[in-house]
Amino acid sequence: MAKKGNRTYHKRSGKKPHGKFGKEKHFDKKQNKLPIKKELFDKYKDDLGSDYVLNDVFEIAYPKIETSIDVMVSGKPSDILQELHIFLLEAVSSGLDTKPELAYFLGVSENDFILDELYALLKEGLLTFSEDEKYRITTKGELFIEEQKFIPVTSQETFTFYVDGFTSFISTERIEPTNCENQLQPTVKVDHQFIQQKWMEINKRYSVSEGREKEIVDLANYKRSFVGRPKTKYYRVYALVYHPKDQSGKKIQIKVYSPTNKFLKPESATINKLFASNKFLFDFSHELKLTEDFKAQFAEATKEIEEEKLLAGKYKDISTFEHKELIKEALRTAEFAVYIESPWIKKATMNYLKEMKFFLGRKGTKLFIAHGIDSNPRNAPHKETFEEIQKLQQQYKDRFFLFHLPTHFQTKFPNRHGSHRKLLIKDYDFYVKGSFNWLSYIGDESESYAVEEGTQFFDNVQAFWQKVFSEYQLDKSLINF
Repeated sequence: MAKKGNRTYHKRSGKKPHGKFGKEKHFDKKQNKLPIKKELFDKYKDDLGSDYVLNDVFEIAYPKIETSIDVMVSGKPSDILQELHIFLLEAVSSGLDTKPELAYFLGVSENDFILDELYALLKEGLLTFSEDEKYRITTKGELFIEEQKFIPVTSQETFTFYVDGFTSFISTERIEPTNCENQLQPTVKVDHQFIQQKWMEINKRYSVSEGREKEIVDLANYKRSFVGRPKTKYYRVYALVYHPKDQSGKKIQIKVYSPTNKFLKPESATINKLFASNKFLFDFSHELKLTEDFKAQFAEATKEIEEEKLLAGKYKDISTFEHKELIKEALRTAEFAVYIESPWIKKATMNYLKEMKFFLGRKGTKLFIAHGIDSNPRNAPHKETFEEIQKLQQQYKDRFFLFHLPTHFQTKFPNRHGSHRKLLIKDYDFYVKGSFNWLSYIGDESESYAVEEGTQFFDNVQAFWQKVFSEYQLDKSLINF
């Protein structure tokens, strides 16, 4: 969220502001707050030794941003479904290699939902058809039985998490909201860009919350995946403010505790940092807050208006099924360069191989493909497809540049594991940003599909080339077109 105010607190009506902490009594006079503050004071007054004195105990409303997004998740199926898959594979292996035979053996019709799972086994490459149109178990299927593997089940879920209003740390632990007026105003803004930047951490938190049985595959609906707007919620914490006893130059120290007396190390570090930059952190006037809120709202509204002016008439939305034709058209008609970025390279890429060959067959053209969400083997490119791409790269190695981003980032950005971004850039004509996985999703209207959206931009394309290569620290001499 946009920064509001001076990240300070409301002054209580009829009382002097806390100032620099020295003139306020230890406790609030309100009866309902006294026990917790007194307990904290008595328990931790000597916590920093003889050099410090516990001078104040403040109740604070600390911000966390509650965020809910619709996501596509992949996880282990039910034990019954896993056992059914193994049973069908074993049945085929034992000689029940036609649907009528399997139906008769099971005592069901050929159209029974149980036998529908044969299609899943064919799709995953665990079964295949022999020349006489009978089911045949593959080597992959034999390993599936031997290692008791399972076919992941994909479904849509709503994932709710909480973002620290200052550090961006993501947690799944629910908070108990407070009505305390002493609200710190968050500096973090949770939007689609935040989700993209924090994608790995969000996925990790989700997986841990599900006992590592599931993981997020993708957003369910790109920018519309938010379930309502992210909301700032405040939870009660207590700041214990310690002053040095002498003039030795030691700094004021602040320790933060929960209402259950649990020491909160991250919140303590945050509030110490805030206090270091603002000595009047707890000295807040209501009028100043209203002024700062208005300024922040005005600045945000002005920014949105300017962005709308910049984009007006210079972009258009791309629907799910327009993407595959757009990438083909780009490869057929580009005059000098095409950039494709996709988290995964799967079999769907084969649909564009013909156009890639055509494009590279033209003199002086350059093709850039950046890929890799992480280095996990399960996210590795489709073997046969990637071999075809590598052959093409060897043929045009001075004009076809293949960037495996997890490997590239190891030396450039140690904390980056890969990219979840999806981009298409054609010459200086346009670029497309959105949720469509260019090299792993075919977008066939005749099959089951997820809604994927994108935006095609027509201005500042040359600057966007520079931005992409600068952000990833790629060799910008390659784009001196």
